[in-house]
Amino acid sequence: MVDATRMKRETLFRINVSLFNWMCCAACVETEMGGHRMICLFLALYLAVSRADNTVSVLVGSTDPVRGIVSGDVILPCFLRPTTSAVEESVEWQRTDLEPKEVHLYRDRGDDNVLQNPSYSGRTSLFSEELKNGNVSLKLTNLKPSDAGNYTCYLPTLDNQKTTIELLVGGAAPRPWVSIVGTKDKRVVLKCEAEGLVYKPELVLLNSNETILPADEPTESSMNSDGLYTVTSYFTVQKTATNLFICRVQQSEIKHMRETHIHVPDKMFHEEAEEYPLNWKVGIGFLGAVVGAVVGAVVGAVVVFLCMWRKTTRKHHPEEKVFTDLISDT
Repeated sequence: MVDATRMKRETLFRINVSLFNWMCCAACVETEMGGHRMICLFLALYLAVSRADNTVSVLVGSTDPVRGIVSGDVILPCFLRPTTSAVEESVEWQRTDLEPKEVHLYRDRGDDNVLQNPSYSGRTSLFSEELKNGNVSLKLTNLKPSDAGNYTCYLPTLDNQKTTIELLVGGAAPRPWVSIVGTKDKRVVLKCEAEGLVYKPELVLLNSNETILPADEPTESSMNSDGLYTVTSYFTVQKTATNLFICRVQQSEIKHMRETHIHVPDKMFHEEAEEYPLNWKVGIGFLGAVVGAVVGAVVGAVVVFLCMWRKTTRKHHPEEKVFTDLISDT
């Protein structure tokens, strides 16, 4: 925004111009009464020219944050209003929290990015054909999470006017996934999960009518070492006309949404209530199979060992054969 000092100065300037114009009009009326029409015409012409020449253009940006997606492009708006050509002006886009702070520079009718911050190299541009219309907006491509911040649009050759625009950058996360994890009282338990999210998301489950369904518990949320969110929630759903459900993740700060659909087979809703989710049962069944296999292997090894021991004993101690046979008969 234009600073308060400049706004005050412009207001005083306009008041002075208005007073002078009023005086000219008064002189014009008085002169016409005296018959000097040429002087009146001259003053009227001067009045029109002074009004046109003294119109001050103000730099205008965006009061709302601009939102972008990682790897996408975004435009940071900045205009001169009323419209005035910026072709001959110097335009500087800056981020004062960086060193160097220059994001993009335009001077002497061309780009001059010698002092540009290296992290923006090859990713910034102005709309050269729109400069004549006072459009000094910045296009930023291949967005990175680190691009989020406050950008200053600065015109040092136009009374040092500047305005600031906030850029929010969100992750274009993969689609969430949804799976069947169990049944309960002839209802089905669904798990909805999403990960790799820059801004803390909202995770919801909807039916085919786009009605949001209640979660069994509050959504579980965690953040990894890269600052990315993972969210998980469970929903117990009843049979519907379509059995179609939608897992949706939303990042409201950047107005980003993705979703995944799942169709639950009809037969899942006819199963009796189960004490454990299906994945727990599978785990228990697998564990039982492993334990059974181990026990069987041990028993088999013992049997083989005893058989071999008996053969060896009979071979080297024939006198014990009778005693062994007696034990076997018993």
